[in-house]
Amino acid sequence: MEIRFSLQIKLLALVSLVIILVLTGLMFLTISRQREIHQIAFRDRAGVLAQALDAGIGTRVELEDRNILQSNIYKIIWLNPDIEEISITLPTPEGLKIIASNHTETIGKIADPENFLSYEQGLLLTKTLLQSDGTQLLNVITPVHVGGQRVGTYNIKLSLESEEKAISQQQRQWILTIVISIGIIIVILSILLRKMVITPISEIQKGLKLIGAGNLDWRITPKSKDEIGDLAEGLNKMTEELKKSYTSLEKRVSEKTKELEEAKTVLEIKVEARTKELRQLTESLDEQVKERTKELQVKVEELEKFNKLVVGRELKMVELKEEIAKLKKELESKGQE
Repeated sequence: MEIRFSLQIKLLALVSLVIILVLTGLMFLTISRQREIHQIAFRDRAGVLAQALDAGIGTRVELEDRNILQSNIYKIIWLNPDIEEISITLPTPEGLKIIASNHTETIGKIADPENFLSYEQGLLLTKTLLQSDGTQLLNVITPVHVGGQRVGTYNIKLSLESEEKAISQQQRQWILTIVISIGIIIVILSILLRKMVITPISEIQKGLKLIGAGNLDWRITPKSKDEIGDLAEGLNKMTEELKKSYTSLEKRVSEKTKELEEAKTVLEIKVEARTKELRQLTESLDEQVKERTKELQVKVEELEKFNKLVVGRELKMVELKEEIAKLKKELESKGQE
């Protein structure tokens, strides 16, 4: 069974789809931009933390005091709970090594290659890391400065959990906004579509049915000056033209019917006259046949009389011949005597 959807449902579905696509696109763009802003803010914050650590290190002697470095790291982490790790690396003959970290198990290990790049070129590098538990960290590497000189690097890892929570909250707000917006827009569009599109089209459909049934006096009053109004005007003009054509056709049919009736009357008259002539001719032939039959019957009777007469004569001749032969025999017998 074929399922048929009304024009209103199709339009509402199409508009709803467009709204969903537009709002969803805006949501992703906004969230992407928000995530980018958060990461920039986290990076700037990491730079500020690095400057705070630099401020706690006045000389190279303090830089070599591991207790002071560890104390400064723990203070920063205590003041910033979203910091997962702070490591300080210094150059050694083997490369950059971690000399201080809140993760003490990493102390003495060779730092990642990004630390060397940051140390050599004085760059602030950022990278997003994905933990095994699904959380994300922003890894910020920035040079350590003592007396205006680069002497090592800070490796600061900030948890992005608060950022993701904020983004998730925004996503939920966006989804709620989209659902509410679609509901409101569908209600408003339903009212507007019914008033501006569906009702006029229904009126036009009704008119088409009436025209199809033969009611050529039906007219629709255009309620708007748009394509639907133009369609209504066109339908009115078409109906008017149909009525004129139908009237003209009726007139021609009436004239043709009248001509046919006149031709029928003339033909009936001719047929009647011809029938009368044929009847008269038939009667005349009947009379001639009767007269001819009488003449033939008279002639047959005469022939029968003549036939009887001829037969009678032939019989007489036979009798005469027999008598002559008999007399002849009698004469011969008398002569012999």
